[in-house]
Amino acid sequence: MGKFWSRLATRLDTAGAKNRMQAFASGWPAKNFDDIRFFRTSKVQYRYRERGQGQTIVFSADPPVTLEAYDALLDLYSSHFRVVVIELPAMGFSATSGEYRFGWRETNDDLKLFLEEVAGPQAILAFSCVASLAAVDIAVRYPALVSKLVLMQAGDVAAFARWKAGRDPKGILAKPFVGQFVMSRIAPKRMGDWFDLVVGNRERLPHFCGCAQESFEHGALWSLASAYQLYIDPDIQLGRPKQSILAIWGEADGSHPTENRESAKQLSENVHYVALSGIGHFPELEAPAQVLKLILDFLGRE
Repeated sequence: MGKFWSRLATRLDTAGAKNRMQAFASGWPAKNFDDIRFFRTSKVQYRYRERGQGQTIVFSADPPVTLEAYDALLDLYSSHFRVVVIELPAMGFSATSGEYRFGWRETNDDLKLFLEEVAGPQAILAFSCVASLAAVDIAVRYPALVSKLVLMQAGDVAAFARWKAGRDPKGILAKPFVGQFVMSRIAPKRMGDWFDLVVGNRERLPHFCGCAQESFEHGALWSLASAYQLYIDPDIQLGRPKQSILAIWGEADGSHPTENRESAKQLSENVHYVALSGIGHFPELEAPAQVLKLILDFLGRE
C-alpha cells in the first residue's frame, strides 16, 4: 500500500509534463550552450551535452548539479573522449511524462534507451552517487552497452539505505505527498546547505551554488522525495557486473557515513578503489584533471 501512495504522489513532480517539456526544449535550458541536446523516450525528455570524439564516456549529473557546472570537465575530457553528460529523469531539465513513476527497473530501462540511441555500444559509464546503482544494473543486464564502469561516491544497496536514512532522519521525504510538497518548497533553500555539506574543494563551492541557483531560477527539477520513496529501494537485487570498475571516493563528502567509504568494493570482484583527500561528493567536478588521470590510468591498465 505504501508504494501505491508513493506512485500516486509522484504526480506532484510530473504534473504539467507537456508544457514543461516544450518550455525546456525551446527556452533557456536549450539555449544556454551550443552543445545542448535533447532525446525523447515515451517517458522522459532527456537533456544532455555532448562534445568530442572517440571512446564514449557518459557522466550523470548529480542533482542539484545541472549541466551548467560541466564546462571545465567538457573542455578537458573532450580531448580524450566523446563526452556525454546527462541529467537524470525528473532532475535538472530532463522533464518526465505523467506516466513516469520513478521505479527502479522502469528508470534503468529508460536510461538504457538513451544509452542505446545516444551513447552507442561499449560506452564507459561514469555515474555518480545513487545513479551508480543504475550503471551497475545496466552493465549487468545490457552488457553490450557498457565496456567499463567509473563510479563516484558509489556503494552497494546497503550503503545507500544508510545514506538515505542519514539524509532524511525524520522520514519526511519518505512520506507520500508530504515529501513531495516539502521538497518543492525547500529545494532552493536546501541546495546551498547541501553543497556546503558535501563539497570538499571549497574553491569550487561558489561555482556550484551559482550554477544551481541560476538553473533553479529557470525551473530546474530536483524530485528527491519521489526518488527516495520509489527508486532508492532497500529490496533491490543488484547483480554483479563482469566489467571492471574504477570506484572513486571523495573523503571530504559529509553526506555519507564513514562505513560507506569502501562499500563499492562489494559490487564486484574487479573493483579498483581510489580515495581522494580534500575532495567531496563531486570528484569529477571538484578535481577534473586528477580524475581524468585516474580514468586514463585505469583504461591503460586493462
